Amino acid sequence: MKWKILGKLKPQKSEKQKRQKIIDLLLENRGLKSKKEIEEFLNPKKPQDLTFKDVGIKSLEVKKAIQRIKKAIKNQEKIIVYGDYDTDGICGTAILWETLYHLKADVLPFIPRREEGYGLRIEKLEQMAQDGVKLIITVDQGIVQYQQAERAHKLGLDLIITDHHTLGEKKPKALAIVHTTQLAGCGVAWFLAKQLQGKTGLDLVTIGTITDIVPLFGPNRSLVKYGLREVQKSKRPALQALYDFAGLNKNKIGVFEISYLIGPRINAAGRMDDPMESLRLLCTPNESRAISLAQKIDQRNRERQVLTERLTNHARGLWLAQDKNNCLIFISHESYQDGVIGLVAGKLVEEFYRPAIVIAEGKEVSKASARSINEFNIIEAVRSCASLLGPHGGHPKAAGFSLQTEKIQIFKEKILKIAQEKLKDQELTPTLRVDMELDLSDVDLAFYRGLVSLEPFGEGNPQPVFLSRGLKIVDAKTVGAEKQHLKLRLGCSGTLSNFEAIGFGLGRLFNELSPQDRIDVAYQLMVDEWNGHQRLQLKMKDIKISSEKNERKN
Repeated sequence: MKWKILGKLKPQKSEKQKRQKIIDLLLENRGLKSKKEIEEFLNPKKPQDLTFKDVGIKSLEVKKAIQRIKKAIKNQEKIIVYGDYDTDGICGTAILWETLYHLKADVLPFIPRREEGYGLRIEKLEQMAQDGVKLIITVDQGIVQYQQAERAHKLGLDLIITDHHTLGEKKPKALAIVHTTQLAGCGVAWFLAKQLQGKTGLDLVTIGTITDIVPLFGPNRSLVKYGLREVQKSKRPALQALYDFAGLNKNKIGVFEISYLIGPRINAAGRMDDPMESLRLLCTPNESRAISLAQKIDQRNRERQVLTERLTNHARGLWLAQDKNNCLIFISHESYQDGVIGLVAGKLVEEFYRPAIVIAEGKEVSKASARSINEFNIIEAVRSCASLLGPHGGHPKAAGFSLQTEKIQIFKEKILKIAQEKLKDQELTPTLRVDMELDLSDVDLAFYRGLVSLEPFGEGNPQPVFLSRGLKIVDAKTVGAEKQHLKLRLGCSGTLSNFEAIGFGLGRLFNELSPQDRIDVAYQLMVDEWNGHQRLQLKMKDIKISSEKNERKN
C-alpha cells in the first residue's frame, strides 16, 4: 500500500498554536480553505433551515409535486410510494409514507424484491393502474426509467420522481422530478416530506444517508451532524429493537455503528428475502411487533454474512484462476444470489484494488452489481454499453444493471476493453491518504478531544489518519479467532508512556516484525472505555519497517 502524506506540520511556538495548526491542516486536506467554507463546515445549517438552493433541488419541481400530492390527499386518490430495496431506499420510503399517512392520505408503500429488479416495473404499474392508483411517488429511483415513465403516462398514472442517481442523457416523462446528486435518495424524499409537514423522519434520513456512503459535506453533513442526536434519542420501537439485537448503547450510536451494525441489518431483509419486512419494522409503533421483526431481520443478517463470505471466496478463486491479469474483475456464475453480489464486488475491490463486476446468472436474465475505484467511473462505463443492457443505474463508484444471459460474454469483452483503455497507464495500487506526520509524544486524550469539531466523520470527511515514525515495539501478538488482527504496544522517544495499538486484518504482518525493529505506523485515534476510565488507542491502518531502525535501535 502506498502512503500519500497530504500536509506537513511546521514547528509552532506553543502547544495551543500547534493544535490549531493541526486542525487547519485537517480542514485544508478536506478541501476547505476559505473562512466561509470552514465556518459552514464547522457550524452547518440545521436541517430545518436547508433551502432548495442548499440541496440543489429545483423549487418549481417541488411545488408541482406538493400541489399534486395535496390534490390527491384532498380527493382521497390512491397513492403508492414506490421505493428501492436498499437501506437508503427503505428509509426514504418510510419517511415519505409516514408523512403522507399522518396527513390522512390514502397511501400504501411498495418496495420490490431484488429478484423483481431495480426500479419501476411496467407490469407493476399496470397492476397498480387496474387497482385504481392515481399517483405514484418514487424513492431513490426513477431518474433513468424512460419507458416506465412513458407507460405510466399512458396508463393515466401521475408520476413524481424523487431520486439522487446520475442523470441520463434526457429526463423521464413525469409530472415532477425532485432530483439532486447532493443528497442520498432518502435525503431527497425527506426534503419533499419536509415541505409537506415540517420536521419529520430525521432519525431515518440520518441512517439512510450514512449507509449510502454519500459525502458528508454541505446538506448531508447537516443532516447527519444533527440527525445523530435524533437517532440516539429516537423513541421509534424499531431502532431500540435493532440496538438491542446489535448489543449497542443508544447513547453511543455514531457513524460507525450505523454503517456496520444498523444499516446492514435493515438491508439484510432485501438482500435475503423481502425488503418490506424492514419497512414494516421501521414504521411499526408496536414494541412487541418491532422486537419480533427485528429478531427475524437479525437472523437474515447472519445468513447474509455467511452467504457473502462463501460467495466472496468462490469469486476470489475464479478471479485468481482465470483473469487475474485483467485490470477489471469480471465474475459471473449461475450459483450466485443477486442479493449479495454487490457486497462480493465490494470485497474484491477492497482486496485487489480493481473495479469489479459480479453477475448472478439467470436462465434468461442475469443481475449484476459493480463497485469501483477512484480511477474508474463505473456508471459511465456501464452506460457506454447500454445497448446490451436492461435497466441500469448508479454512481461513479457503484452501479447495478440487468442483461440477457446470452449477452454476458459480449458485454464482458466490451467492458474489459473500456477498462483497459481507461486504466492502462494507472498503477492499480491502493493509496492510504495520511493527513500529516506527528510525534507520538504529542498525542493524548486532550489532542483527541480537539478533533471532535470535525465530526461526524464519513465519506469525504474521513477520520484523520496520522503517521508516526521510528516507534519501538514493546510487545506484539495476534488476536482474533483466526489470529487475523495485530495487537502491539508501542513506545516512542520523549515519553515514558506506551500506546496500545490494534491493526484489524493486519495479523499477516506479525511474522515480519522483530523486537529490534522500529516501525512507522499510519493510524487513527480511538478511545477505549472500561470501568469509567478512558484510554487512548491507535487503530493502525498500515505499518512499515522504519528507515530509521538502524539509527534508533536500543
